[in-house]
Amino acid sequence: MTQSPLFQQQRRFMEHLRQPNSAPLPSGFAPDRAAVYVGLLYNKFDESLSTCFPIIRRILPREGWRDLLLDFIAEHRCLTPYYRRIPDEFVQYLNQERHRPDDLPFLAELAHYEWMELQLSVAEAEPFMFEPLTGAQMLAGIPVFVPVLQLVHYWWPVQDISPAFLPTEPSAAASLILGFRDANDRVHFIALNPVTAKLVVLLAEGLSGRQALVRLCNKFDSAAREAFLHFGLETLTELHRRGAIIAVKPINFVGDQQ
Repeated sequence: MTQSPLFQQQRRFMEHLRQPNSAPLPSGFAPDRAAVYVGLLYNKFDESLSTCFPIIRRILPREGWRDLLLDFIAEHRCLTPYYRRIPDEFVQYLNQERHRPDDLPFLAELAHYEWMELQLSVAEAEPFMFEPLTGAQMLAGIPVFVPVLQLVHYWWPVQDISPAFLPTEPSAAASLILGFRDANDRVHFIALNPVTAKLVVLLAEGLSGRQALVRLCNKFDSAAREAFLHFGLETLTELHRRGAIIAVKPINFVGDQQ
């Protein structure tokens, strides 16, 4: 289908807005007025992404941040018309499309980590109450986590990156992060060790606190098993104190209870 001259001109104008340094301004547009639109487009992206990715904004030089945003605007084709989803598109761009050897090596993972806070804060969930629990209750019943919760892993220590700490090598082991929104709608991140991460997974699958801990330590000798169960109880108590575990459910089936 042949495109009309008006459509072609509009398309060339949009290309200029996205790439003002390489796509020429089509005839019929005043350069000074077009520059206003170029600035508005950049500022809108800058406003959204600076808010969602404050650590990346701080660790990059001013020109580095500007160049990154200009590349994103020029190279990425957003598939959503919603302004709130610009950070989603930015994370996708960094993880799937951008391959620059001079970028910070942890840039994509750090962006995902920062983006997680936005996702946890806006996720829809029914209101819930936080119930004070004892360790015995969490061992006997099935611990219930907050409805908005995500367990993720990164190869870079994203939770520690700042202008004062810019790692050049990934961690020897993955960084396991539990992100969640508590009963007061505050977002939290907890760094977990591999055993605690596995415990969270088992509890989310519907095991009681005791069942999950026994499964994790069933190959230990009796002394090590007793010490592990004590450690596990402290872990459950801490997850509850931090607001990740909010209640317990009774065991309604005959399971592998030990």
